[in-house]
Amino acid sequence: MLNDTEGGVRHLQGFRAGLEAGLTAHLRELPEDPIGGRVTPPAEDSRTLSPMFSSGLIERPVSWVALAGFMGTGKSRIGWELSRALALHFVDTDKLITRVVGKSIPEVFAQEGEGYFRACEHEVVGRVTRLEHAVISLGGGTFIQEDNRRCLLERGPVVVLWATPETVYQRTKHSDRPLLRTEDPLERIRTLMDERAPVYQQGTIHVHSDGRPSEEIVEEIIDRLWSWADAQHAWTLDHVAHDHTPDAPGGGESRASD
Repeated sequence: MLNDTEGGVRHLQGFRAGLEAGLTAHLRELPEDPIGGRVTPPAEDSRTLSPMFSSGLIERPVSWVALAGFMGTGKSRIGWELSRALALHFVDTDKLITRVVGKSIPEVFAQEGEGYFRACEHEVVGRVTRLEHAVISLGGGTFIQEDNRRCLLERGPVVVLWATPETVYQRTKHSDRPLLRTEDPLERIRTLMDERAPVYQQGTIHVHSDGRPSEEIVEEIIDRLWSWADAQHAWTLDHVAHDHTPDAPGGGESRASD
């Protein structure tokens, strides 16, 4: 993933050394709305009610979730609003990398190479999957890397956001994204999305963001997370019951007693 012409081992060691401090500072900061404006609190009778807007016990489907998908699908915006709704920390991995490196992502690509950036992403994934109570917004290519994908899916649910190439182009055409520095960025978006689609399909939950208000998307994600959590709970109960059945394989002893 990394060689001497793309930043070198020494640079990566420096990134590792600064990652913990950078993450600590990131989590201590008051979260900022990526776009601006205010988030509307959930309705009082909503199952998704956040303790930020009410008193009482916290009720949420999960305490950790990651958002993946192509650039421009809304991961930062939706991730931030989701974290507010669930009263969880919010970590944008791209912003964390730029904080630690002290350079913008285009500058990292230009000066250190994509290999160095992907190596930094891998280090960040290894750290954020050890967090509790967090919503993680991933860079567009993070989930594509097999080691990252396996680590993320083992940690918890990964919600993949989808949008059409045209929507992505409209959202990103004024940005300085290294992968879109081409004569025909829309065609480049179509090509990359086609290449990455089979990998993104390996996510846990899939939600489309085209032409929808962010509040509606967040509500759908939370509803789907409740369904996922209920299914996980039912699966666990079924296996516990199976382990205690006398004629179950292994003599009917629960694995919990091993």
